[in-house]
Amino acid sequence: MFTKIKREYREYPNPFKVLVLATFIDRLGGFLLFPFFSLYLIERFGVGVTQVGILFAMFSG
Repeated sequence: MFTKIKREYREYPNPFKVLVLATFIDRLGGFLLFPFFSLYLIERFGVGVTQVGILFAMFSG
């Protein structure tokens, strides 16, 4: 099974692999900001956790 995965992995060109890795890092960085955004919204605007959750759900949708 792993030999098939390795064979298919080698078919992709190196620039594509770099692009996928860079996209993953970018998305991960954006995802890790959500807890800090929620703390900022709670402290700055004095809203509740539920309202911040609804706001993030709308943003995700």
